Amino acid sequence: MKVLAIDFTGIYENEGFSFLKRNSSRSLLMKPDEKVEVNSVSFKDISGTNCICDDYACAAIKDRLVECGAAGAYIRFFDNGNYHYMSKLLIDDLFENGGFPVNLKGGFNLVVFDHHPDMKWTSYGDILSCGSWVLNTLKDRPQLDKVYIVGADKGLISEVWEEHPEFQGKVFFLESVSELEDHEGTFSRPVYLSIDKDVLSGDALATNWDQGDMSLDVFKYSLGYLKDRLGDKIMAVDVCGEVTPDDDRAFSKLGIEASDMINCMIVDIFVTN
Repeated sequence: MKVLAIDFTGIYENEGFSFLKRNSSRSLLMKPDEKVEVNSVSFKDISGTNCICDDYACAAIKDRLVECGAAGAYIRFFDNGNYHYMSKLLIDDLFENGGFPVNLKGGFNLVVFDHHPDMKWTSYGDILSCGSWVLNTLKDRPQLDKVYIVGADKGLISEVWEEHPEFQGKVFFLESVSELEDHEGTFSRPVYLSIDKDVLSGDALATNWDQGDMSLDVFKYSLGYLKDRLGDKIMAVDVCGEVTPDDDRAFSKLGIEASDMINCMIVDIFVTN
């Protein structure tokens, strides 16, 4: 099993997240019978990546993903929410370079945890950005059957339907993962899971975006539920939502300490269990 951390801002090296430390008491390798390969890679030298991914950055990132073998990683961390467009590029990488362990003849579903729907074009049009990547994926991936977004802000959901009514019946907004039971075929198709930790309440951790109101207990239950129900139909899991290194809260309990704990929890649910 492979875990990959992609660092854009230096946050992972600054925080020294324990899930990247093989000798940590909370290391992924604390179970001798588990074979987990943990890798990290820096993308700090690629320009044009902050919030909007320009054409140069997109090409450079795609090349770097091939170089670091991202398609073979089951769980991928990629810094803060400004880089959530990486979900789209990582999905592209799976299709273009292999690595997914499931049959995709019937298409796949996308399940997203995010306080923001990420379905808004920028003023530059359909350029890839952290706020448009779901739209970009719908546009570029005909294999994508349904999108389920958990925990999005109700006001932002209203904006989506005002701007994109054509996606009703294709995109669904859920308050709870249990609502997936009402959607036929959800658990029979492969699922790509994308997590932005800003879906969590500010009482749980600090991120660089406005946050939702999901409690840590509900978050943990929701991820465990998906793991139990989907099993090996989960194509891959990606995670963003770190605090920025220059944030005053970075070295408070809601910064490094909270994010470290939550990242370790995610790894434990999807990799070591």
